[in-house]
Amino acid sequence: MSLSIDAAISGMVEQQRNIELIANNLANVNSTGYKRAKIHFQDVLNTASIVSALAEGQVSSSSAGVITAGITRDFSQGSLQPSGREMDFAISGDGFFRVKLDDGSLAYTRAGMFTLDGTGRVATVSGELLDPPLQLPPRFRELRVEGTGEISVTRDLTEEELANLGPYEPRDGKRVVAGQIELCRFSNPQGLAAIGNSRFLATPESQEPIQGKPGVDGMGVVYSGWLEASNVDIATEMTGLVIAKRGYQLNLVAYKTVEEMLSKVNQVA
Repeated sequence: MSLSIDAAISGMVEQQRNIELIANNLANVNSTGYKRAKIHFQDVLNTASIVSALAEGQVSSSSAGVITAGITRDFSQGSLQPSGREMDFAISGDGFFRVKLDDGSLAYTRAGMFTLDGTGRVATVSGELLDPPLQLPPRFRELRVEGTGEISVTRDLTEEELANLGPYEPRDGKRVVAGQIELCRFSNPQGLAAIGNSRFLATPESQEPIQGKPGVDGMGVVYSGWLEASNVDIATEMTGLVIAKRGYQLNLVAYKTVEEMLSKVNQVA
């Protein structure tokens, strides 16, 4: 009987964890660059089954319930949506933007909402600088990102440049290359560790990042004025929520049934 109770309790605990994970996915349905998480369960052998397997080489079908085998991320492409901001960048294909955290460590993200700090360096809206660093000239306009990640802008002419212009040369600005965006991709992105705010850290499981230019050697392409939406599908999450809720209810019924049986046994004894 105790095994039945343990199994029912573990089922309720894990389904509650599943519901919390689905709720977090739904909460981030409008979070830029968010990648949905999915929980995976596995059967748990009871102590007697483990001893039997070690002693006799036979695994019993008896189970002590369920535990979380792992939580994985779905890194499939989210839809690209126009934002109307030149400093919004979206990746179409494989790759991550690399940013430097406050402690100097490096994180990876698909959320491309960028801005400029006080010195003109490109940073996330929460203040993390893009890595490698990218600095744009003051008073620029008409930012454009090429397929290879090269960024060009039109900047205002200085007084000296204006003074040296010929009578027929344009005076409304000069087109210059401002810098280069680089991306990173991973052989095993499932090994990345999520740290919140759609950011990830590299781990030994993810292996070392592969750095390169957009559109080269399997790297995705960067677009300016677009953002990648989350890849959360509301219908899929709601279906999973119904299944998780039903699983919790069934485990609760099993727990109450076993509890009633034990209560009657005690009354007879």
